[in-house]
Amino acid sequence: MALTYPYSKQVIHQSGMTLLELLVAMTLMVIISAIAYASLNGLVDAKIHTDTVAKNLRFELLTSQQINKDFQSLINRKGKDQIGNQTDAIIGSYSSVQFNRNGHANPLNQHRSELQKIHWFIRDNALYRRSVDMLDMGSFPQWQERKYLDDVDTLNINYINSVGQESRTWPIQNNTMPIRTIQFNIIMQDETVFKYLLTPKI
Repeated sequence: MALTYPYSKQVIHQSGMTLLELLVAMTLMVIISAIAYASLNGLVDAKIHTDTVAKNLRFELLTSQQINKDFQSLINRKGKDQIGNQTDAIIGSYSSVQFNRNGHANPLNQHRSELQKIHWFIRDNALYRRSVDMLDMGSFPQWQERKYLDDVDTLNINYINSVGQESRTWPIQNNTMPIRTIQFNIIMQDETVFKYLLTPKI
């Protein structure tokens, strides 16, 4: 006689996400992605700003060092222009100054003078420095030019002689008193002002 066993059917229940749950999940993903994107953009913008500030500070430091070095090395020695006329050691206007200096480095001991003629001026909203390794210009002076600062609005220069008389040009007409101080002010387009009170050692 055969034995029979009752047959039991196993019912497997599969669980899944409802449409509402799926929409909620998708909404959360969109919100999180938007927050992450905004945060990433903020980090990128912050890095760009930091890099720009660091670059500007570097250029401003180089400019400050060069200006101070030039004016500390200023000498009261006249030169000659391209047609042989004698020129003053300092020739200045309100937005430009040209002068003679010494101490031009010569690490390779080249056969050249250590004297230079220096010219600081503004062109196309940028601060430039020109130099030539001679005080007597000759027919074809070989100026070397370098840009130091961009986004410059104006360059204001005041000249003060040994008795305190101020002028926007140098030499002061009908006055033979030596120079005492030069006020060298750089006004940037963002209204930042760099002020230098320079006392040449002459």
